[in-house]
Amino acid sequence: MIKKIKKILLNHWTIFISMFLGAVFGIFSPTAAKSIAFLGDIYLGFLQITVIPIMISALICSFYNIFHSSDSVYYLKRLIIIFFSCMIAVTFMSVFLSVIFSPGSNLSTNAVQLLSNGINNSETAIKNYAPGSVSHGSFIAYIENIIPTNIIKSIYERKDISILLFSILLGIALGITESPNVKVAVAFFDAIFLAFLKMVDILMYFLPFGIFFLISGFLSNVGLQTLKALFDLIALIFATVITFFIAFSIIIARMQKKPVLTCLKKLKNSYLIAFGTSSSFAAMPAAMLALTQDFKVNKQSVELVMPLGVSLFKPGVMIRSIAIAIFLMNLYQIPISFSSIATLFFASWAASIASTAGPAILSATSFGIVLSPLGIPPSVGVFLLLSIEPLIDPFITMLNIQGNCAVTLMVAKKDS
Repeated sequence: MIKKIKKILLNHWTIFISMFLGAVFGIFSPTAAKSIAFLGDIYLGFLQITVIPIMISALICSFYNIFHSSDSVYYLKRLIIIFFSCMIAVTFMSVFLSVIFSPGSNLSTNAVQLLSNGINNSETAIKNYAPGSVSHGSFIAYIENIIPTNIIKSIYERKDISILLFSILLGIALGITESPNVKVAVAFFDAIFLAFLKMVDILMYFLPFGIFFLISGFLSNVGLQTLKALFDLIALIFATVITFFIAFSIIIARMQKKPVLTCLKKLKNSYLIAFGTSSSFAAMPAAMLALTQDFKVNKQSVELVMPLGVSLFKPGVMIRSIAIAIFLMNLYQIPISFSSIATLFFASWAASIASTAGPAILSATSFGIVLSPLGIPPSVGVFLLLSIEPLIDPFITMLNIQGNCAVTLMVAKKDS
């Protein structure tokens, strides 16, 4: 009986029905959806409990293994080449599609007025929420801020890049330390990694309920009038995201030598968590579980590439940053030149690293990295991001997970 219940809860049709009911409930009963959205937040909280332990333990073990593996140079070379190749492809295609769609160039007077009012309101909101973050969010200040001077404080404040840097440094230190006790420490972190993966496995049984509450809560916050004014921008982001999701799906299928649908089914749990939570880190453990158990990918490769990729390679965030930047360039009639495209490449990558898995308003503060070099006040982009985030963020997060699964498979060696 219990096995049948588990099978029903993990069935993809159960998840899709839950998503559909959540969407209907969020659209047609937004007030009620908001009142029970906290249940989705509780489920998300349980998922996020696993994120930092998995990220820290995976990276420590991976960088330790680099110094004790003959394949270390192979992994690092391929990782760097593939990461940069994918980033260049994402930037090029995003700019190319943005020029074709040309969002923001043909807005009506009413739409411009609506956006102007919203920009003024959002500037006030973000200053109240995070004073000074819009005007002083320079890239140099960000680099200084990621140094993990106090790892406990970094974990408490969810500074993902600081935690990433700490884990890498500790893994390297363990790798170059000659002591029999080092193996005990590494075995401890490996056990922590496996234990929290088991916790993720258990949480999957509650996914249909978590998805319902999360999606209904997301959709209850969507403003329809604003979405109409930003239709071109939203269409551009969706077109680019779908293009790369298909491309990464084909890469995964070719690397596995299996049909695309078969590969998508194996990764469905990570997609659903990404869609429901809009958090790449929350979906990362499920993706790692699928890669090691279903795709039979080398555990060392998965532990190295996935945590690094989820932190450093966020194609969805890059697409969103470039699309909004070009929308504003068209809106304010700023010419698109080679120098601005080069700026967008580096700035969008930096902004994607600086973005967090928290509220959209926190990610909005990193917009200064993209918009300031283009001569656009960072606060102007805040309203656009906050307006479209509930609609596009689930799909952006799915793309981030899909992209990093593809990168992991391209870097990794398959277990025999």
